[in-house]
Amino acid sequence: MASENSIYNVKPWVSGDSYTKDDVVMRITYLDGTTTPPNTNAVPKEVKYYYALQSTSGNPTQTPETPDSTYWGGYTTINNQERPNFLWTPSYNVSTKHNPRVNVVKFGNGYQQRNPDGLFSSLIKMDLTFDKRSEKEAAAILHFLKARKAVQSFVFQNLPDLYADSNEDGFEKKFVCPTFNSTFVFFNNYTVTAAFSQENN
Repeated sequence: MASENSIYNVKPWVSGDSYTKDDVVMRITYLDGTTTPPNTNAVPKEVKYYYALQSTSGNPTQTPETPDSTYWGGYTTINNQERPNFLWTPSYNVSTKHNPRVNVVKFGNGYQQRNPDGLFSSLIKMDLTFDKRSEKEAAAILHFLKARKAVQSFVFQNLPDLYADSNEDGFEKKFVCPTFNSTFVFFNNYTVTAAFSQENN
């Protein structure tokens, strides 16, 4: 049986239940637009996962879907489009790689003409570490990354200052996470490492 903090043991949000920081809940939208199955034969249309930002009493006004909620996170709206939002702040040892794509034409006498390869030719890759995290926080981080399956891109809320987005034009860097690992250090102490790769979509 999966433990309470297992990334495979996510339960639906229930009004009236209390939650603590880093709890993970899911909300299922059915074909008729409701989030509560009208009958046992209800067909799910979409599943979304939300992460508790702080303790909550389960008050009906504290639903995960509430825009700009102080209780739940996991999604943000950019240019009227909802995107998954990575919420956790990495430890200080962030490594960032730059590998700009360049088209080079070589001429005689060693001369070259260099031009950027495309509009977005300087995307970054980041190696992130999340040290000394509780079992619950590590489970929330791992669940978020697993749910994206290295296919769905997400925005990164707590980018290091050098790479933070200006938010002036509604542009946000989008990432995928093709690989991530966790290390059980000792009781209630985990280290999560992840490789984020910036993408255009």
